[in-house]
Amino acid sequence: MRTRNVVVRELTLKLTEPDDLFVPRAPHLASGTPSLPSGIDQIRDELDSHPPRTQVDAVILLPRERFKPDLELGMRHAVDQYCDAGIRRADNELRLLRREGLRGLVIGLIVFAVFTGLSSFVVQSDSPQDVKTFFGEGLFLVVAWVGLWFPIDTLLYSGRPYRREKDVLRAIRGMRIDVRPADY
Repeated sequence: MRTRNVVVRELTLKLTEPDDLFVPRAPHLASGTPSLPSGIDQIRDELDSHPPRTQVDAVILLPRERFKPDLELGMRHAVDQYCDAGIRRADNELRLLRREGLRGLVIGLIVFAVFTGLSSFVVQSDSPQDVKTFFGEGLFLVVAWVGLWFPIDTLLYSGRPYRREKDVLRAIRGMRIDVRPADY
């Protein structure tokens, strides 16, 4: 189904207990049932494997004897709390990465300045050409750029998984949850 550039996918979860939404299901070998990840992990996997504009609506099927009309509200509340905690955790990690990246950038800029200065000094010196090439045009420039590598990588790329995590959690928070009784 498609609405306004958002693809809506319906994910049906067959749970044996309401708590299976957050607790992995143990195997039941007598009936041939393998262990299964928790319902929320199944939802996360579904959202994580699709583009950010994919919306997943969850249909949770429970055995009739486990179904209660007010269960949907409790599940919605638990999912919201789960998402809020995950978003806070991702925000904390992003702040930590930003702080580490900026600290590393200060050190990296010092390393860069020192080693490009050394490189320039060696290239302009009366040293033999092999020394100028190895140190001035090679080693010192490599060390200078390596000094910036960590902070640049940290500031530009390391936060990507946490931003994706927040996107997935926001999508879960915004999904429709429909709990239905089922016989199976």
